[in-house]
Amino acid sequence: MRTLNIFHIDKIIRDAGFGGSVPIIISANNKEYVLKTKEDGMQPNSLGLFNELLAYQILSVLDYNICPQQVDYLFIDDNFIEMAEVAFNEGYIKEESYENIKNSEGINLGIEYLHNTMEPLDGKILNDNFIKDIAHIDNYIMNCDRSQGNINILQDKIHLKRYYAIDFGNAMGDGIDGILYNKIINKDTDIFSEAKFSRCNANLSSRYILKNDAKRLIKKGRIIKDDFSTIRNILDNIVSNFPPDWEPIRYKNVIIEIIARRMKSRDIFNQTEKCGCII
Repeated sequence: MRTLNIFHIDKIIRDAGFGGSVPIIISANNKEYVLKTKEDGMQPNSLGLFNELLAYQILSVLDYNICPQQVDYLFIDDNFIEMAEVAFNEGYIKEESYENIKNSEGINLGIEYLHNTMEPLDGKILNDNFIKDIAHIDNYIMNCDRSQGNINILQDKIHLKRYYAIDFGNAMGDGIDGILYNKIINKDTDIFSEAKFSRCNANLSSRYILKNDAKRLIKKGRIIKDDFSTIRNILDNIVSNFPPDWEPIRYKNVIIEIIARRMKSRDIFNQTEKCGCII
């Protein structure tokens, strides 16, 4: 599991130029990061940060090498909010970015900015092992946010068969507020039902650009040797180290139960028809 450090932000570099949450590139501890904020205009109450960090930590535990970029906590305080106001007034960042920063005091998330990368040529991924890894993590956490024109995958400009997965913020059923997350906070009783969130195949989403590749490459999900109780304990250890003021922490027991079921079940890859849990 990754160990995260916490840093204050030294400098705003520029607008990231991508992403519905209008992130910016900053410098902290002599490294450039994409700043992910608690309020991001997409997911409420730190859900995007929770999803993002959960994905990176699960990938680390499973030893999937599709996200080697460094992840750290970034602290937003009054000084940085003033810095962001100046950057907005001088045209370095968008108004939406500034508003998100203003509403995100405290511990946020920094993902190492990857230089010498680009969007995949022709939108195609020419690495079957990468596809299998990314389809597994996306299915475990119900992340369908890889669509035409917004694939959320980067390709190395020099080593063209090397790819990097980015942006897991819209997980838990996708859609505004996350379909699954809404079910959880509303205490909907169907979240553990047959063919519901603990069992459906998120790779079949009509938005998911890797849908056909996942069908071709994954007939059955990978067997995770750890038993269900061990997986649940691993997830609990992961989430227990998240900042306590992130809103989804209030529902961590239910979230852990669902994700653990999905990680342990091969049935989520065997489903052949899209269920109503995804879009």
